[in-house]
Amino acid sequence: MKVECRVLRQNPGEPPRWVNHQVEIQEGSTVLMVLHRIARQDPSLAFTTHHCKLGICGGCLMVIDGQRKLACRTVVRSSPIRLEPLSGFPLIKDLVVDFLSLGKKSE
Repeated sequence: MKVECRVLRQNPGEPPRWVNHQVEIQEGSTVLMVLHRIARQDPSLAFTTHHCKLGICGGCLMVIDGQRKLACRTVVRSSPIRLEPLSGFPLIKDLVVDFLSLGKKSE
């Protein structure tokens, strides 16, 4: 099945922009699988790739269609899919935020 994915792309200090991607996926694919397909077309897309893929670590947490969800556990059921980084965390790039910065003490 073909799905459209709208990804909020951004580098720190630059204005955000929506980028549309269309990818072919199998029925039952997760959002994380969609991101890997998009990365084949556009290797510049930044998303967290080092995580458990089991819904345990939370490394793939992002805003999917307006709700905080794990990309590894969210099955694609409709198109288009809208992906954004989590708010409230410093942005590193695109869908990657700095989860650890909030736990650090100021020096």
